[in-house]
Amino acid sequence: MLIRLVFMAALAALPCAVCATMAVKLDLAGLSDHSALVVIAKLDSKVAKWDAAKTGIWTHHSLTVSETLKGEHAASREFVTRGGVVGDRGQHVSGSGTFDIGTEYVFFLWKDDDGRFQLTGMVQGAFTLSDDNGVRRAKNSFSGLSIVDAATLKPAADKAPLSYALADLKQAVAARVKVAKEQE
Repeated sequence: MLIRLVFMAALAALPCAVCATMAVKLDLAGLSDHSALVVIAKLDSKVAKWDAAKTGIWTHHSLTVSETLKGEHAASREFVTRGGVVGDRGQHVSGSGTFDIGTEYVFFLWKDDDGRFQLTGMVQGAFTLSDDNGVRRAKNSFSGLSIVDAATLKPAADKAPLSYALADLKQAVAARVKVAKEQE
């Protein structure tokens, strides 16, 4: 009993970063370059499902796309995140993010080997849209992520989420798309 209490106390004393998923901080250029698809979309629904082997849970997010900034346009899309709750079983994956139905986002998405879209950089690839004194703004989050520097893999000095006027974000993504096409 004493050993269990000491172990639990030691776990409680560990820094929060131990509970987080480690990820390299991506700037807007990195998010754009590593994404097959960038869309402005409203989240319509989400449902958690077991994978085929019933070893993991994936949450499927359905979107209505209002604008495609990179990739092929479609009126609706789906992306998946690791984790969720199916029946009385749940799986939590730090950094996967939680998204509100009815909210509009800018999503940076990559396509996995199974043909599913996932968030680039985990939750970093989702920018919540809001209005700030008449200016549409987009801001991402690092919730559940322990952000590290790409070169050193040590904690990143700048841990502030990215925040842009939506017009500036769209312009920056368009510039990255143009550069990529010129390099083809």
